[in-house]
Parts: sequence; structure tokens; C-alpha cells
Amino acid sequence: MDTPRSPFSAAEQGLTRLEAEERRLKNKVEDLEKRIGDNDADERLASTLNNISMHMSGYIGDLGGEFGQFPARLDLHHLTVVIDRPGRPIYMNRTGGGENHLAYHLSALLALHRFATNNGQSLPNFLLIDQPTQVYFPSETVYAEAAGSIERTERDADLEAVRRLFELLLRFVQKDAPGFQVIVTEHANLRDDWFQKSLVEGPWAKPPALVPDDWPDEQTS
Repeated sequence: MDTPRSPFSAAEQGLTRLEAEERRLKNKVEDLEKRIGDNDADERLASTLNNISMHMSGYIGDLGGEFGQFPARLDLHHLTVVIDRPGRPIYMNRTGGGENHLAYHLSALLALHRFATNNGQSLPNFLLIDQPTQVYFPSETVYAEAAGSIERTERDADLEAVRRLFELLLRFVQKDAPGFQVIVTEHANLRDDWFQKSLVEGPWAKPPALVPDDWPDEQTS
């Protein structure tokens, strides 16, 4: 004798199928939302890099960097600057010369800080640069002997390049990233009023310099 089938069994089975289908669709929606979010993150990163690269290209041109007529970009995969010359991109390590490397490094830093400062990102709001104009002197010895002297700077340095660099830094803190602080330690000195007004201290020339001559050294101790 057949066992009578419950009148609710068919309805229960249908409900079970609907619940399973609901779970499947919810999982699909979550997956699609995740993919959309990932795509949005990629687009925002690409937009940020394009913005940084645009300003970086301008700074390289302002500093007289080689290939400055071509667009530059920041390569996150290799953590370097790339110049997109038609036909073949040029990586920074293949450009050679201290002046070029200074232009590329400084331009990348300024462009990054410009974006961070103007968009409320959590990067330090200052930049310390040590002896950037050394590359514009014929040797390290000549650069050190400048010792804050305007006359020696004008005599020995590529004066146009030195002035161009400091004019860019001044414009950066006044217009490009207001409120940002750039601290520079330097041997070069310019007679321009805007440069002299930017000095926090006078040159530490001898005497007395930072370390007085009568302090003992390793040879006399």
C-alpha cells in the first residue's frame, strides 16, 4: 500500500529551490560588485598617475632635463621615471648625467607632493633637499669651496641652471602646493632679492662655520 504524500512536500521543494536560487543570485551580485569596485580602483590609480605624470613632465622641462620635450611618467612596477619618446621609451637609468638624474628625481618628488598636498593625502608636508646644485658645478671640490659665496657661485656654477632650480622651488611652495615647506641645505648662493629673502640663516662660511677650526679632529686627538 502506497504511503500518502504530504500536500506540503511539493511546496517545500519549490521553496528550497527558490532559496537556493536566491543564494546563487546574491553571490553573483556580490561578485559583480567586487569586480566593479576593483575596476574603479584601477581607474582611480590610472587617473592619479596621469595627473602626477603631467606635472612631472612640466617640472622636467622647467629644469632643463634631457628629453624634456617628451612626456614623462612614473612607472610603479619598476619605481622609476620613464620618458615616452616616440618609438622607444627611455628609462631614467639610461639617461646618464647628474643634471638629468636631479631633474627626474626632483620632478617626481615635487609632482607626488603636489598631488598629495592638493588632495589631502597623508604624506609629510615638507621636503628636505641636500645640496641639489652640486651637479651644476665642475667638481665636488669647487662646489664645497663656494661655501655660500655669491661671487664664487657666479664664477664657477652654471648660474642659469642654479637660478632655474631655485625659481622652480619657490614657485612650487607659493603656487603649486601652498603651505608646503621645502628645506634646502646648500653651498650655492644667489644675489637675487627673492633668494636672499628665502634664507633662514646666512651662509655657514669659515669662520666660524658649523664646526670651528679649533675643534680637535681625529688626527690631533
